[in-house]
Amino acid sequence: MGRVLIGIDAGTTRIKSVAFDLDGNELHRAARDNALKQPEAGKIEQDMEQTWAMTAETIREVVDSLDEPDNIVGVGVTGQGDGCWLIDEAGDPVRDAILWNDSRAAKYVNEWEETGVAPLISNICGSDLFPGASLPILQWLADEEPESIKRADTVFCSKDWLKYRLTGERTTDLSDASLPFIDIETGEYSDVVPELVDVDGIDELLPRLEPASEIIGDVTTEGSDATGLPIGTPVVSGAIDIVASSIGSGAARTGDSSSVVGTTSLNQMVLDEPPEETEGTGFLFAVEDDFYVRAMASMAGTPNLDWAFEEFADDKDFTEVVPDLEELPIGSEGALYHPYLSTSGERSPFLKTSARAQFLGLSPEHSKEHMLRAVYEGVTLAMRDCYEHMSGESSRIMISGGGARSDFWCQMFADCLDTPISVPAGDEFGAKGVAFLAGVATGVYDDIASAAEETTTIDRTYEPRPECASQYDEWYEYFRDSYEAMFEVWDTREDAMDQLESAAAPPQSD
Repeated sequence: MGRVLIGIDAGTTRIKSVAFDLDGNELHRAARDNALKQPEAGKIEQDMEQTWAMTAETIREVVDSLDEPDNIVGVGVTGQGDGCWLIDEAGDPVRDAILWNDSRAAKYVNEWEETGVAPLISNICGSDLFPGASLPILQWLADEEPESIKRADTVFCSKDWLKYRLTGERTTDLSDASLPFIDIETGEYSDVVPELVDVDGIDELLPRLEPASEIIGDVTTEGSDATGLPIGTPVVSGAIDIVASSIGSGAARTGDSSSVVGTTSLNQMVLDEPPEETEGTGFLFAVEDDFYVRAMASMAGTPNLDWAFEEFADDKDFTEVVPDLEELPIGSEGALYHPYLSTSGERSPFLKTSARAQFLGLSPEHSKEHMLRAVYEGVTLAMRDCYEHMSGESSRIMISGGGARSDFWCQMFADCLDTPISVPAGDEFGAKGVAFLAGVATGVYDDIASAAEETTTIDRTYEPRPECASQYDEWYEYFRDSYEAMFEVWDTREDAMDQLESAAAPPQSD
């Protein structure tokens, strides 16, 4: 066995370590489930020591599977972004980590929106604040758990905590720091952001800032004992999982885009400079010089299709139904579906928690097949909506996730977005992305774009059909006009539901 790169992807509920050869082929993989803690409604936490222990187990399992562990060239780490992972001066966790999907700090985001603080921060860092970002969580801790802030020495994201356990170095990368601590124009920590909140010493909590493919340290004796990695193995800065998955899927040159069609629809585009203005709600990640990623994570993902098939497919599977859907024209003969099925509403490219799914334009002539096709089209139109709100034009889009398995859907993506759709071979794109950042850092590849090009195999590509693309242009305009017209209606519905629930509630006894 030749030289090997290892990538670690510490997701929200599952941790994976994967060994790759230098051509991008997956050699060995190990995974562990990582439990969430929910002490109260809206509060979501994770045990930091348990997260490290499970990560170390997966690394050791992969290392033990290698014939010659000394051939490990380098290690990269990615993971769930945002949240708040605090350690003290001795390097011990201050408390359980507060995760990105925790909502306890929502009131601060709302207050900062009203006072103008949130828009100012967004202008500085290029991304929109949300309750699970580090800054509002730190404000919550300062107000509700001041002893935690007093004990804290360094604030991490998940991958940074794992890198610290491997190397003893307190660092983060540009992408995880992009929301909300760095000035997106300079790539350095902002002097302004700490002054906009009421958290004493917040700037002293920030770890050393390093680009994604920079070696930040070597595996220590302690890290080696826990994982089996050879002492001295280089570890790179890495990147947030969103960026890592883009690189791992092969989207690493300016104009490349990637979409993960799963529980959500994650859409991102590689840029060579930050846009002067950003449209819509989303994120802008700095990675390295001349490498930025604009990302929008729509809630309109595959759960729409799961629901529709359960309700309308009469126990048929996808392969039985798709031939009938292919016979229907673009626009499902006037049936339009807004894919906002999530009870959280929509977050990109517009933020509307009251948004809900609906069919428009139904008539007695419409069948279940029309409604099923409309659901496919609705999720596809929501993906286009994200790209329409990004700066720049996509030269190609790399598709992964559950939606990538459907030829019917991939061709629809290509036609609707009028862009070639490519499906890369492989699965673990987050781990692969940071593994090859380690390859760049150690001189295996010239740069990130070269690493992606040399290690990506395209399984299949779908070219847009011009006659279909022009029809989808018209249907998209109707889709966008119609959902914008629903904003006030959705709010009215939410108010009406609150009134109905209040009226139905049993009277309180004295």
